[in-house]
Amino acid sequence: MLSAARRNRVAGIGILLIAIALVMGIANCAPVIRYDLTITSTKGGSVITPGEGTFTYNAGRVVKLWARSALGYTFVRWTGDVATIDDVRSFSTTITMNGNYNITAIFGCGCGSYDT
Repeated sequence: MLSAARRNRVAGIGILLIAIALVMGIANCAPVIRYDLTITSTKGGSVITPGEGTFTYNAGRVVKLWARSALGYTFVRWTGDVATIDDVRSFSTTITMNGNYNITAIFGCGCGSYDT
């Protein structure tokens, strides 16, 4: 037969183990959702942040986009899956990752008109 102090200690350890199991179960029950962002650019510039290629981010992540035009060109807009881009006409903007997205930075000749 266990003493009262020993029963309390065993009960406390049992409660602690149950709490740890619950916390571990809660932490591991929801899978992390991740999405791919594929970035390209046209002639006349490049995307320097985060770069060009395919990048993977957690759902809901806000990703900085920054395009740089080459000499004689100007940034025109972002095209493709642009629904969550903050400002499609800004060379420096953000995109919120709520799905898999393919976007392209469009550049035009800086000396004349171009189709917008």
